[in-house]
Amino acid sequence: MVFKKQTYSTVVADYIKRQIQQGELLPGQAIKEVALAEHLGISRAPVREALESLVQEGLVTSEPQKGKRVRLMSPEEIRNSYSVGGILEATGVADSLPDWSDAEVDELERVLKDMHKSNQSAGRQLGLTELDDIFHDRLLMHCHNPYLVDLARHSCSTISKYLMYRQWTAFYSFNELYERHVMLVEAMRSRDRMAVWNKIREHYEELGAYMAELMEKSDWTQE
Repeated sequence: MVFKKQTYSTVVADYIKRQIQQGELLPGQAIKEVALAEHLGISRAPVREALESLVQEGLVTSEPQKGKRVRLMSPEEIRNSYSVGGILEATGVADSLPDWSDAEVDELERVLKDMHKSNQSAGRQLGLTELDDIFHDRLLMHCHNPYLVDLARHSCSTISKYLMYRQWTAFYSFNELYERHVMLVEAMRSRDRMAVWNKIREHYEELGAYMAELMEKSDWTQE
């Protein structure tokens, strides 16, 4: 595998993320710096830099005598992460609801319908993560608290987008996720702040409970 020198650490980080996402590197599994560098045909320095960046992102852990490992979360940590994510997003969207025009709600619905049509078209299959990212980014577009937005977007993204990606995508089919988003748009159209808040919270609580249960049943360890 050949990388351009100026992008070594970034490309290595992306490579590790893909390995985690695809289940080639499992939660709790050690990441051997030397072996990875040899496999990629590069020096250890960019691998070390990439791993440090992933530690900062919360995808990798680093402990004395244990080295670097793919993050292994407890069921409680998973439930708490989704609970916090749901509270933050629900608050950000519900509080900014008065700033949404009818035209913007219509546009949000059109985005969902366009993505649904694209997903049904031959040769163009949108992934669940793409649908989810686009939709949730738009939901928070009127939130005036950038700190809340940042925390909401990252509170549980490491779980659903990487650490337990395959389990996350198995929870909903594309159509099920689409219908859930449509129901949320309908709640926004009603201008019912509590209905919007509850829809978002319920979604996150349900998903968090499911992911936590899967973790309890898994055989992932920090060996």
